[in-house]
Amino acid sequence: MKSKMVNWFKEHKKLRVAIPAVTMMLILAAMMVPVYAQVLVYPDVTGTYDVSSMAAPKYMDNARHPRVQFDTLVITTQNGKAITDATLEHMGTDVALIGLVGPGSRPTIALGGTDSDGSVISILARVVIDRDDDVTGIRGRMQAYITSDGSRWDDSADGTSEFSTAAYHSEPLSTLLTGGTLDNPEALIFWNPVNRLSLRNLATLRAGQLGFWYNHQVGETAGPEMLLRFEPAASTARVPYYSGGTQGGVDITVMPFQGITGSGTWLECDLSSATTTTSIYYGNDPTDFTAFGGTPIASLDLVEAAIDLEAAMVAGGDDCGDWVLTMVAIELWEGGARTCYIDDVTIGGQLYTGEPNTYYTRFKATIQ
Repeated sequence: MKSKMVNWFKEHKKLRVAIPAVTMMLILAAMMVPVYAQVLVYPDVTGTYDVSSMAAPKYMDNARHPRVQFDTLVITTQNGKAITDATLEHMGTDVALIGLVGPGSRPTIALGGTDSDGSVISILARVVIDRDDDVTGIRGRMQAYITSDGSRWDDSADGTSEFSTAAYHSEPLSTLLTGGTLDNPEALIFWNPVNRLSLRNLATLRAGQLGFWYNHQVGETAGPEMLLRFEPAASTARVPYYSGGTQGGVDITVMPFQGITGSGTWLECDLSSATTTTSIYYGNDPTDFTAFGGTPIASLDLVEAAIDLEAAMVAGGDDCGDWVLTMVAIELWEGGARTCYIDDVTIGGQLYTGEPNTYYTRFKATIQ
């Protein structure tokens, strides 16, 4: 029987060549099918990403700008390759983004957009995918043009916070706060500014660490205030005015100019521990988030001790000294139609002129 099979193969030389060839083609086809199917799959990149990098912008005249901390990237809606709804919380503004994501196991993502102030951000990065085909992060480059530092915020029907070139201290752009008739603030807000100030530093605060320049309307009272938010850790909520939360914290409002009469000229507010000016604070302890505050304090060097003596803080054995500065707001609070220009804000010894700035930097983001 064996000899017959050998003879059969010898007599059919074409089959001896064709059978291995057909077998190899079947193997290759089997290998190519899943690869081809995978190429057509776009990864699901929706989710909330913590952006952990920093950037070192420059003003448009090439002067050095303070470093900035990125915030959160949220990708809400994706349809195949198209990303139609995404937001980068960045330096106090929400920049709306749209873009595309590529297919496969090492795809590229491209996003771009602008905010209501005209700031522009573009992202070109690689999507990081683990062995289980789950998206774990994004790494790449970010380029930005920022119209002006900070976030302009108002909460009244007829008050405003906006850019202005009508008056300025050092360079052509400032923020104009226009007070309304309601008892709600108009403000220039800096979220999570890079700094090393903790609440206990208020007791030894040196000149040149916290301050701003202002130009208040001639003959009008109730001048600008400076609100300082301290929290046990970096802020994630970005709530404009303190509403408790689940980590505790305090808003300290320093009020050096409540009784002034505006002169229509540029004046400096430079806070220090020696400054004798009224401050008032409202907050919540970090143990069970009980509200406290409301008592005026005569000077900044007394604030830490006053907070630690609050019944809510004592009950939880809490200490506010290590709480970090997470938000600064220069504001008009009391009702009354009036104007006040704000310029050249100093936070942690770093000067923000409010002028346009730009950067091009690497970044990485991890999905929550």
